[in-house]
Amino acid sequence: MEQDNTLASQSFIPVILGANIGVYSTARAFHEQYGAKSINISRQLIGPVKDSVILKPIIEPNMAENKSLLECLETIRQAYPDIPKILIGSADWHVHKIAGIRDQLDEEWVIPYSTSEVLNRVTNKSKFYELCEELNVDYPKFLSFGGESAENLELPFDFPVVIKPANSSSYQLVKFAGKKKVFIAEDRQEFEKIISIVREGQYKDDLIIQEFVPGDDTAMHILTLYTAQNGETKLASFGQTLLEDHTPGGIGNPVVIRTFRNDEAVEQAKRIVEHVGYVGYSNFDLKYDERDGKYKFFELNPRLGRSNYYVTAEGHNTTEYYVKDYIENEKMEFSMAENEVLYTVVPKRLILKYTKQQSLKDKVKALYKAKQVKNPMYYFAVDNRIKRLFYVLVSTFNFFRKFKKYPPL
Repeated sequence: MEQDNTLASQSFIPVILGANIGVYSTARAFHEQYGAKSINISRQLIGPVKDSVILKPIIEPNMAENKSLLECLETIRQAYPDIPKILIGSADWHVHKIAGIRDQLDEEWVIPYSTSEVLNRVTNKSKFYELCEELNVDYPKFLSFGGESAENLELPFDFPVVIKPANSSSYQLVKFAGKKKVFIAEDRQEFEKIISIVREGQYKDDLIIQEFVPGDDTAMHILTLYTAQNGETKLASFGQTLLEDHTPGGIGNPVVIRTFRNDEAVEQAKRIVEHVGYVGYSNFDLKYDERDGKYKFFELNPRLGRSNYYVTAEGHNTTEYYVKDYIENEKMEFSMAENEVLYTVVPKRLILKYTKQQSLKDKVKALYKAKQVKNPMYYFAVDNRIKRLFYVLVSTFNFFRKFKKYPPL
């Protein structure tokens, strides 16, 4: 590997697995805070990380295989010896992969994640809901299903129902026609058909059959915690989703988030991570249930999410916690994010078009007027190559086409 002079001069090197907008957001945060360039490893080079001056891309088509990933990491180590390298995953399976190979990496590699045992306990949705029950954390009614056919399965709640994989890491590695992150079945016939499609697609782990909690995109919320090596939570950042992606492959991904403070949800999430000895970033999906006024916890993702820049935009740079905890060994105090900002990757016109509540529309307008709006892709003062500017422009306005074809319900 040809050595990059910028990387070789740094006191540490972030190495990020993946190529989505979350990868770029994390790389931008490292660059904003430390002027650091990152390496990203992905199976293919795609738009969010392409033609960026803050990233050095490495293509490894077989990175899902331990042998290939380890060889790739060793090549990086040899090119940049004696420099701490922070290894970060942008998808659940990345994190599980990193945890699984940590014993085969030398001390130059910083692994800011829990053990595989802890990860399996919090990321398997059935086990996660068991934890919620044990710790008095609010969660939706659900049924764990491991069968091949749902013909004779009796449901303890009415339709519509939500169907999703209990093991998101293994689900991310299978491909089949009609695959979605989350399915919603309106009736019995559709329910049985979805189960059949998923099983024929070779996803063999348990499925979660969950009650449908009513509410549009704005009922969805996101919570990010950072728990240090000593087991203490040092950062909490909460937000309300105003708009989600509704394409089949991206359904449920927030594209607009309004940040604000929510102590009750934070305290519930802290109970979970601190009870099991979790470390690193945890990203929770919640939905406000208007029927009882509670925020229902859906899942824990063991990493920074795709929309992680909402935390940095609010005023708490996510990468600072990695560096203070693992590189500088600095003692940190707990921070509760409470500034109100708007994170968005879509144009203002779409936000106002699809946000139904007038109070939220007014809030969006006020945040734009106050210049409290951040798009992680708009790093033009630094990332200003012509090809990249063109990509960002096209991808932003492509949301008009996406929302026309897959509008919010």
